[in-house]
Amino acid sequence: MKNPLDKNDDSTLITILAITTVTAATLTYLYLTQGGANARKAITHKLKDEAKNLASGFVSGKTGISKITLKKVADHFVK
Repeated sequence: MKNPLDKNDDSTLITILAITTVTAATLTYLYLTQGGANARKAITHKLKDEAKNLASGFVSGKTGISKITLKKVADHFVK
């Protein structure tokens, strides 16, 4: 008698393959095309701005120094 709990389920393998394919395509676009280079620059700029905002907000809350002042200082250190 065949065990009903014993299955040949390949859905995990298919999911991993799909995720790998999408990741490879995305990285190929970002690093091998001019549009990808522009997108990388925009993403990097946005991440740096968000990091400066987060850090200046944290330090401002702990020290009482103005967030705007701290963001100006961070602009000099993070290019």
